[in-house]
Amino acid sequence: MNRSRLNSQLGQVWTLVAICIVVILACVGLASDLGFLQLERHKMQSAADSAALAGAAELNYGDTVSAARTDAASNGYTNGAASVTVTVNNPPTSGQYSGNAKYVEVIVTKPEQTFFLPVVGIKTVNVAARAVAGQSNATGCMYSLDPTMSGAVTGNGNISVSGSCGLLIDSNSSTALSVSGGAATFNTPVGIVGGYSAGNATFNPPPHTGIVATGDPLAYFNPPSFSASACDYKNTTVNKTQTLNPGVYCGGITIKGNADVTFNPGTYILNGGGLSASGNHTITGTGVTFYNTQGYSAYAPINLSGNVQVNLSAPTSGAMESMLFFTDRSITSNLMNSIGGTSGTTYDGAVYMPNSPLTYYGNSSASGYTILVADSLTFSGNATIGNDYSSLSDGSPIRTVVLAE
Repeated sequence: MNRSRLNSQLGQVWTLVAICIVVILACVGLASDLGFLQLERHKMQSAADSAALAGAAELNYGDTVSAARTDAASNGYTNGAASVTVTVNNPPTSGQYSGNAKYVEVIVTKPEQTFFLPVVGIKTVNVAARAVAGQSNATGCMYSLDPTMSGAVTGNGNISVSGSCGLLIDSNSSTALSVSGGAATFNTPVGIVGGYSAGNATFNPPPHTGIVATGDPLAYFNPPSFSASACDYKNTTVNKTQTLNPGVYCGGITIKGNADVTFNPGTYILNGGGLSASGNHTITGTGVTFYNTQGYSAYAPINLSGNVQVNLSAPTSGAMESMLFFTDRSITSNLMNSIGGTSGTTYDGAVYMPNSPLTYYGNSSASGYTILVADSLTFSGNATIGNDYSSLSDGSPIRTVVLAE
């Protein structure tokens, strides 16, 4: 009887051991599957984050869905392949930025096969990751785009460049920034792909070298449309106080003598001839854009020099919002554009000359904001660069992408 009772007890023990082993193996299997699924979700989240940023970067170009899905594919999640779904929503359909067209939502889903959970009937688990990215104001407002030029940004004499928004230089030359003569002062952050020759310059803060090239920050802007053969005005010369209206100025605009000129709001197409003023002028205009191109006659630069006081501001809405001077991207002339004036001169808007050189001189300042984008930049005199974009509904036209959710 004792042996029978002992055998019975041993049988119960072995049954409990077997049950415990099964439970332990089930726990190990569950932990293994959960660890695998967590790892896959982490990879998927990284892909969703990257895809959302790529989609947001294309908001101004209308290629958001393609950009986001291409980026997701580069990270191993191709829409429609291996049961992967990459959903791109602009605007987002959920979350804090739902309905906001300035943001892009990316949702990546994929059914992942399990290894141990099939014993309890779970063969696959749907794994998903979601990210939202959008655009915000960039920190830079002065850009030199030439990729190799020595002296892509130069300063001559006792110059002073002030502004909290920063100067970015794409040139990889060891002397991409070159300052000579006088006691130059740069009271603005400076980032350079290459290096710099400082001379006697003072920098606050010190320049940061070895940055990644930014490229053209306003490349998304479309030029105004017009008929090259239709001239509203030809070879316009102003030598008296006069008000000018928007239109196509074939042969450009020349201001002479002591003329005071007011530009009514709108877009001025300089179809050859450029815009020049030298003398004792007062030039004013609110809500104006000057598009400098060629066709009717040869290209000529913008030249506002001499004892001229200029107060010009760009549109605050519409297709040309924030654009004050826009040089045709096909223009690659080395002719220098000169933007400046006497004390009290203000340029509120973007001076955009991506393939042309620009000198910003005199006591130019901005009551609101100034953006300088050119192939190369020369500073002469005391230039104050403002970055108050409160007049623009969307803030600075120069954007950077940020992960929001």
